[in-house]
Amino acid sequence: MLRTRLMLGLMLLLIMLLSMGLYSIDKCSELGKRIEKISRDADAAGRSIQQMKHGCSVMTGALLGRLTGDGPSVKNFSMAGDGFGKALEEEQSRQDKSADEKALVKKIAGAYQGYREKVSAFLIGADQPGPAMRATAGQLGASTGQLLELVDQLNVAHEQALTAQGHDSAGDINNSVRILELIMILALCAFAIASLGINRGLLLPLRSLTLSIREVGEGNLDQKVPVLDNDELGTLARSFNQMAEQLKVYRANTSEELMRLNLTIRATLASFPDPIFVLNSQGAVEFRNPEADELAVKLLFSGVMRLPKKVDDQVEKVRASGEDYLPTLFKDAIKFHLGGQDRYFLPRIVLLRDENKLTFGVAVILEDVTRMLLLDDVKSNLISTVSHELKTPLTSVRMALYLLFEKTVGSLNDKQMDLVMTAREDADRLLRTLNDLLDLAKLEQGPSQLECTELSPEQLIQAAVHDAREVATAAGIEIKTEIAPDLPHVEVDRQRIAYVFSNLITNAIKYAPDGKVILLRSEIGRNRAGKSNVRFSVRDNGPGISPEHQEHIFERFYRIAGTKKSGAGLGLSIAREIVVAHEGEIGVISAAGTGTEFFFVLPLIPGEEPEASHA
Repeated sequence: MLRTRLMLGLMLLLIMLLSMGLYSIDKCSELGKRIEKISRDADAAGRSIQQMKHGCSVMTGALLGRLTGDGPSVKNFSMAGDGFGKALEEEQSRQDKSADEKALVKKIAGAYQGYREKVSAFLIGADQPGPAMRATAGQLGASTGQLLELVDQLNVAHEQALTAQGHDSAGDINNSVRILELIMILALCAFAIASLGINRGLLLPLRSLTLSIREVGEGNLDQKVPVLDNDELGTLARSFNQMAEQLKVYRANTSEELMRLNLTIRATLASFPDPIFVLNSQGAVEFRNPEADELAVKLLFSGVMRLPKKVDDQVEKVRASGEDYLPTLFKDAIKFHLGGQDRYFLPRIVLLRDENKLTFGVAVILEDVTRMLLLDDVKSNLISTVSHELKTPLTSVRMALYLLFEKTVGSLNDKQMDLVMTAREDADRLLRTLNDLLDLAKLEQGPSQLECTELSPEQLIQAAVHDAREVATAAGIEIKTEIAPDLPHVEVDRQRIAYVFSNLITNAIKYAPDGKVILLRSEIGRNRAGKSNVRFSVRDNGPGISPEHQEHIFERFYRIAGTKKSGAGLGLSIAREIVVAHEGEIGVISAAGTGTEFFFVLPLIPGEEPEASHA
């Protein structure tokens, strides 16, 4: 198909190029050999003619010497004649002579044969120089002149033959050039035809297919590529048309599903009791549920033309940071004065992302926490009031019990001492519970109750070990520490964090077997959002905590059923509130029979990143 046609076109061009090359090589080789032969023949003929002329001159000199009686005439003549004869033989043996050259060589050979016999007789004759000899010498000289003339004619004929051969070579060169030009013209024609065929058969369909693909990419599915042939491009065009049809069907089905999904989402959001605002990537509100519409109308009547500035600012922060804003503390609630009363909303801002994790909008949910905030205030005030009201009389009762136990007001029998000791312990436990409740109430008021300073993790670990050393020694427990090097500092309320360490270490001492080890560690870790922080942990080798209890272990007054250890169940709740007030996280890792590890993480001071992460 298309591949075959392309291969045939390329093969035709290749054959033409090879033909041109081979023909050029053959002609150049042939012309080179011809020129070499002409040059060689020209050199040989030139030498022969010059040798014959020289022989004639020497033979003429021999005749003159015979007349004057000077020199070795016979010897000179013999040598010159041999040279002339040898040159004549070379000329006779030379191939590719012209007809004129052959005729002249034949004449020279005939004239030279008779001439030499006459001259030899003349030279060796006994006659003394006289008139008759001079007459004979004159005749022989005339014969020598005829030989020279014939040799000159041979030279002219040879030059004419060279000129003719040059003309023939030039003609062959011109013919070769014309043939090469013809082949080049044919090659150009073949290239033009092949280019036109490729353009029509390949480039134009591909260009049409490219435009159709671009249109489909822009959402225009009403595209159909013409099928011009049954080759590969035709198959591709049919496949594209089939794909476009399938995409149209899929889009129709998807559009219907999206419409149903959109209606479902709108109905679901409309049923939410909290105001919901959906903003697009430019910050414009694209959707509001009925509660949001009602709130917007009330805000408009109150003089507010858009979302409160605090919410708008937080939306911009969320967009810049790429992290959702999900506050959990009532201190982050926003107060609106609506309908003559104050209402509190906790803003939750969530980035809307597509499948490629690209943000295309923002959802703002204003959770109405007015009732919960009022209830929380009532609860906190009630706990604080009750705790304060109970603390004063309880302190008096406790002091009285201590006075009785110390026998300050009189002696007691053994039974009375047991009753007083039990009452004193219950009073101490009740006072600790009241103090914990007061601390919990203060912590729930937010981080403003914290007095933070910058401390190193090593300082915190060493202080915690120092405070718990006496209790651990009394219980037969060894405390070991593992502190990663070069940990960054953290900003904490030293007294509050000391309570967290004390609570976790005290629990570990309670449940660790005698003679065992409690391990305190500090290292670089990561919170649930993946940010680096400092991680502290306390691990024991106790009985462990089963999974069903782990999710409730930090709740107030929660105690594991069947436990024999004393306590009100507030310590871990207070520890959690302290860690949360520090914007940290707390958790537990445990399984029944494998020991327990309580850990909490504290955020780094802004701008202070660790040099390396520690496992």
